[in-house]
Amino acid sequence: MTQSERFALIANAVANATKVAPQFEGLLNDLKAEKMAEDLVLNHGLLQASTEEIKEEFVSLDAVESDKDDIDEDDEEQTDMECVSGSFSDLFDTIED
Repeated sequence: MTQSERFALIANAVANATKVAPQFEGLLNDLKAEKMAEDLVLNHGLLQASTEEIKEEFVSLDAVESDKDDIDEDDEEQTDMECVSGSFSDLFDTIED
């Protein structure tokens, strides 16, 4: 079978395909929704955010910001130098000089 014959078989199979495999239905619906959202933005531009949407976003961003650790884990002052090896301790001393 030649390559062009294989392409013809594939094209024929795609043209005659009428059903979507169940495992791909969710993906297909997600892709359709993304395409519709993209078309909406392209045709109408970005929509103005409501005050409620801004407040919700602020709350979610504030939650992320407040989750930060006050301790810098890479700071050598926060490292218990009694628990590190001698060579690692020497490395810290080399960096300080």
